[in-house]
Amino acid sequence: MRECVNRARALRLERLVLSSQHMMHNAHRLYERLGFVRTPDRDWRPVEDVPLLAFALALR
Repeated sequence: MRECVNRARALRLERLVLSSQHMMHNAHRLYERLGFVRTPDRDWRPVEDVPLLAFALALR
């Protein structure tokens, strides 16, 4: 995750957004420790029975 954040910053991106399945609680805690925040308006479903939760990190 830190390498992804570093690369996004090197590209001067404004924000990094990731998606995660709802049952991945350990991953959610990691994202939050790294500064990501839940972004429910970006939640989506790639297929009907796979809801994904969005997390975003402001880089600027």
